Amino acid sequence: MSQPDLEEAAPVPDYELEQYFPERHDLSEADQERLRDQHGYVRTWFLMNPDRFRQLQRWLNQARMGHTYDIYLTKVVLYTVVAAVIGLLVGGTLAVALSAGGIWAGLGLSAGPVTTLLNSLIVVGTVGLFAGGTLMAGYYYPWFRKDTRKRNIDVMLPHAIVYMYALSHGGMNTFEVMEELAEADEVYGAVSDEFDMIVRDVELFGNDLFAALRDARNLTPSENLEQFLDDTISVVDSGSDFSAFLEDEAETYMEEAREEQENFLSTLSILSEIYIVVFVAAPLFVIVMLLMVTLLGGGAIAMAQFIIYLCLPLAMLLFILFVDVLSAPYAQHDFDLEIEDIDTDREWSRLLKSEQKYQEYESRKRKQARREMLGRPIQYIKAQDPLLSLAVSVPLSLVALVVVVATGAVPLSVAGLLDAPIRSTTLLFVLPFLVATVPLMVLYERERRREQKINERFPDTLNILSSANQMGIPLVEALNLVSRWSEGVLGKELRMVRNDIRWNHDVERSLLKFANRLDVPQVTRTMKLLAKGNHASSDLSKIISIAAEDTRNRYEIERKRRNEMNAYMAIVIIGFLVYLAVVVLLDVSYLTPISEELTGTEEVSTEAGAGGFGDVQEVPVDLFRTVFFHSALIQGIGSGLLAGKLAENSIVSGLKYSVGLVAVTVAVFMLI
Repeated sequence: MSQPDLEEAAPVPDYELEQYFPERHDLSEADQERLRDQHGYVRTWFLMNPDRFRQLQRWLNQARMGHTYDIYLTKVVLYTVVAAVIGLLVGGTLAVALSAGGIWAGLGLSAGPVTTLLNSLIVVGTVGLFAGGTLMAGYYYPWFRKDTRKRNIDVMLPHAIVYMYALSHGGMNTFEVMEELAEADEVYGAVSDEFDMIVRDVELFGNDLFAALRDARNLTPSENLEQFLDDTISVVDSGSDFSAFLEDEAETYMEEAREEQENFLSTLSILSEIYIVVFVAAPLFVIVMLLMVTLLGGGAIAMAQFIIYLCLPLAMLLFILFVDVLSAPYAQHDFDLEIEDIDTDREWSRLLKSEQKYQEYESRKRKQARREMLGRPIQYIKAQDPLLSLAVSVPLSLVALVVVVATGAVPLSVAGLLDAPIRSTTLLFVLPFLVATVPLMVLYERERRREQKINERFPDTLNILSSANQMGIPLVEALNLVSRWSEGVLGKELRMVRNDIRWNHDVERSLLKFANRLDVPQVTRTMKLLAKGNHASSDLSKIISIAAEDTRNRYEIERKRRNEMNAYMAIVIIGFLVYLAVVVLLDVSYLTPISEELTGTEEVSTEAGAGGFGDVQEVPVDLFRTVFFHSALIQGIGSGLLAGKLAENSIVSGLKYSVGLVAVTVAVFMLI
């Protein structure tokens, strides 16, 4: 739709920084000095140069960070100075450690100008890295926040438009629809925040709806929402049917959401390939190179340990967190809907509260709740959050570790650990890891499968409800019909909804309570739509059909993501298996023969040294074997977590892959 010509009535304001900070270049020297006394030299310089930071101010406003650019940049400068001091300490410590540890001497560099120059470069480089990284991160952090909000809005906008359509179809006017959307922030997130600004501009600041829509259009970080608000202005100005407009827009922006997901999946595919190159191929190349250097007489085991125990896990953690942040707008989060509970909100009289029987009743309720929690802790954890299992499993893993150490099953000396690295690592690390993570894995997977079954059946359930209501069957009887057809927890919950409506005659509260009991994001959003749509309209069958279409679209998007990302999940797992195969081959082909030579005759060792290699007696076979095993374990855990994030957009979902890959690693190394 074309944007109407509204400039004569109320010109569209340009988004210019001067409305916040006018030019300061024409200030007198006395005024500038007064600014420096009031704000300091750093902030004054920023205030004097607003042209440089127009884009930053726009990012700050679009990210809803609540700062002006000068205050924000002053804080960034402060953090940069602190980071530079930390970098100076780290760089100085590293330079001293390299000199004291004999690293320069090992490279053939004696103490003198060259080593002093190298130490100075290390200090300067560390300071530059810390300070420069902090400055860049601080400057572009608002852009990152703005971009995250943009993707949140783009993902949720089609469903928000469907919600508006359902309310508009029920007879609400345009502003009332926007008010309802602004209040539904627990469901529609960033989109509700954008419309909350529109409602606030009208109700609090007294602006008309056109001005509020134009201001929101100029400020939103989402181009999709910007276009939608442009079209909304056109429809409201022309007096067109707002409900029909929303019906058309819902399908249009659902296609936009599908295209957005296609682009996102392409990004994830590239990241999975980067992971294979950086975290599988590169570490293998480095390990082989360091092993060869050691066989030729060099001392590279310390470098191998530094890379495997520090660089590799830290880099994998940062990579997984990056993917997690990138995927956050596309994840479905659990949330509860607000329900006005009559029993909870009722004010009991002081006389009743002072009665002994009432106090005994309340005491029995609390005791019964504690007994149920202690008597069925697993059921309680399942009902609350599977992550609560860590409160039990982590202490148990520590107990298992203490038992292993106390019984002497593992020697605590370095020599003893290196004599049996597989057994020692399995008892000291793998066993506690499994004790801590397996309960969480089991509970989470059971909950995930439950949600998946509900999401698969829910669109068909809504279709049957809509068809029954169109044929004149009352809602209660339609729920009774659907509950007979449905199986498992969905059928049970539908029967509870039927009884709740039949007994209390409150459809809205019954639907919202149903959503909170199931605690499935897709169901929660749909029940919010049905509850509000039913409140606004008597045409419940149309509202249900709108909700069914929205649910089916969301389910298809999620299903397509899982199907496409399964291939890249397989690539990550195959990459780990390749890594495991290579380190096993290195162990069998190089370390095992060297170990046999070390236990054989001196003549064999000498012959090996004459063949071009260094003295094999100098090769730390046990250390290399331990490093190989530990690197495979680290790879297994990291690859599993990433596979879960790619396939199901959940790091916790990757625990099952991590546990399986760790078990494969232990089994393979025990067999060789």
